[in-house]
Amino acid sequence: MKLSRRLNSKFFELGLGFLTWGFICFFTLHFWQLNDPNIQHRLPPTPGTIVLVCSLLLLFLAGYLWRMLRNELIWLGPLVQSLCLLSLMWLFPNGMILILGIMLVAHLSELFKPLICVLICLLLPLLNFLLSPAEYGLVNAMLFSTLNLFALFIATRLQAERQAKEANAHLLRELRATQSLLYTTTRRDERLRIARDLHDVLGHHLTALSIQLEVANQLSQDNASQPIKRAQELAKLLLADVREAVADIRRANQLDIQSALQALIQDLDGLNIILDVAEDVVITDARAAEALFRCAQEALTNVLKHARATQCRLHLYKRQEILYLQIEDNGRHTRQVVPGHGLTGMQERLNKLDGELKITADAAGFRLLVSLPDSAA
Repeated sequence: MKLSRRLNSKFFELGLGFLTWGFICFFTLHFWQLNDPNIQHRLPPTPGTIVLVCSLLLLFLAGYLWRMLRNELIWLGPLVQSLCLLSLMWLFPNGMILILGIMLVAHLSELFKPLICVLICLLLPLLNFLLSPAEYGLVNAMLFSTLNLFALFIATRLQAERQAKEANAHLLRELRATQSLLYTTTRRDERLRIARDLHDVLGHHLTALSIQLEVANQLSQDNASQPIKRAQELAKLLLADVREAVADIRRANQLDIQSALQALIQDLDGLNIILDVAEDVVITDARAAEALFRCAQEALTNVLKHARATQCRLHLYKRQEILYLQIEDNGRHTRQVVPGHGLTGMQERLNKLDGELKITADAAGFRLLVSLPDSAA
């Protein structure tokens, strides 16, 4: 299976991070052991200090990987990176270690407001200047301040662009799903209109024709009675066929909500969605179909924004003349759910159709159960 663009971008970023971290580790350890004067250090390269420095470098990498790969507690990764970076800056007060700071500040916009991010970008080179005995410490501080701000700016722009693309893709999915539901509703309404026309117009004329043939049969002579009776039988047969066709059209007036839901869940990066629609689910009321569709739409929006889930399941089924739509994800929810405008609007929409909404959230995930009477569907 092909990887999504988002996953490809993440793996590319991971590769660049590994490459940068590897170069810093190699040059720092190598020139430290050679006692190169260009690499200022506070401790000699003994086995104990080498283990300490390697541990700090590995912890910095672990924090980077945590922030990149984990969906919850992402602040823990930058925190570990910051502590390791400050320790390494004290051990090696030179500009090379500050390159790791660029890896840190490039993702601060995901956690903090812009002003705080800018202050951190300026604070790291300033601390290095205060710790560094190098002759060009001020130049390095100014240079890395500029690099940090540039990295933060690029990361912020990329994040904004990614969010805009995700929002546009989400709107496009909703538009396609709404068009699908509108198309099947319009087609159903057109079939019902044709059925009414057949019943009201053609059925009325055939009934009138049958009555006129009955009158003609009563007034006719003996040699014309047989053809009239035959025409009367054909009129009754044609009227029965029209009524049967109208009944078939009315029986086939269900709405294809599965296609609308399928369009709603297409091309969702980072979220595996399972759609399960039971075979006995038949929805003929456009209001009920729209209510179920809007509930699924709002639930998926909440999953993408708040749940940090990797898997979601939509299950539409019927039990004891009640239609149920169950949406559940595997995101961790440790806080009490406070209904916002989306969930409140969902409840209000269901109340108009005598439906109910049940919400459950815990460490195992978020579960939302929508129920509608089958009479409304």
